Amino acid sequence: MRGFRIASGLLLTAAGAALAAQAPGTWETPAARDLVRGLESETVLVEPGVFDMGSVEGLSDSRPAHSVAVTRPFRILRREVTFQEYDAYCALAGARFPRDNGWGRGRQPVIDVSYTDAVRFCNFLSRAAGLAPCYDEEGRTYDSSAGGYRLPTEAEWEYAARGGSRSRGYRHSGSDDPAEVAVFGDAPSPAPVGSKRPNELGIYDMSGNVWEWCQDWYAAAWYSKAPAGSVDGTAPWADPAGPGIAEADRSYGVKRVRRGGNYHEGAASATVFFRSRDLPKQADPGMGFRIVRTGP
Repeated sequence: MRGFRIASGLLLTAAGAALAAQAPGTWETPAARDLVRGLESETVLVEPGVFDMGSVEGLSDSRPAHSVAVTRPFRILRREVTFQEYDAYCALAGARFPRDNGWGRGRQPVIDVSYTDAVRFCNFLSRAAGLAPCYDEEGRTYDSSAGGYRLPTEAEWEYAARGGSRSRGYRHSGSDDPAEVAVFGDAPSPAPVGSKRPNELGIYDMSGNVWEWCQDWYAAAWYSKAPAGSVDGTAPWADPAGPGIAEADRSYGVKRVRRGGNYHEGAASATVFFRSRDLPKQADPGMGFRIVRTGP
């Protein structure tokens, strides 16, 4: 079968092109495929493994710590999505250009993007790559069998932030000293992506800079529902996908998880186990995202 290959070896085939052709759009252009190639070339492979999620040092929603098994490899963007990339998508798709708050664009992490904005970006990339999109256009439904680009689950995010199978057990992503790896605290703005030291997997900015959307709905008591074997370490919880919408907290609206802290939050928010949340439609200067794709 004829096709072309992007940097990591993902094959874009005639079958994939036929999928995109079901709903013709600007993802079929060479510029869209170039956007996919560029992003894919900056992904890192995260191998399956087992890790302890949460921490006794965290707030109540980070307890109890429990053993989690990530059973499928995935590729994660080694840094946050930039304005350069998101602006290219907006120009192609006719999407809203987010505000930059006067901090510049280019290699700055994209900000002022909601969860819904982020999943639409993922769907666009999936179609451009000839892959099945993971979401409906509002991000309300997720197809776990689809092979397209998506946001990380909360478990995948924390596993990658901790350094995956190469983890050295740091509190922050790549160090116990947040100043080495995070833009946080009194910083006047986010920094260009990759400005600090990477973690054990070569991933940047998973502590600080901007909050990062995760796929999961948020429930403060979710960890308390971890299977007993995952708490005592005898049987890891395999690929937890977070609560269903019916189980999510509903105070002031149902929210999605966000992780990592940001440029004006304290060091505690930048720990690998700190949890936060926001409304799926919320977009502000402290929030961005990175993408993942299941498979090697």
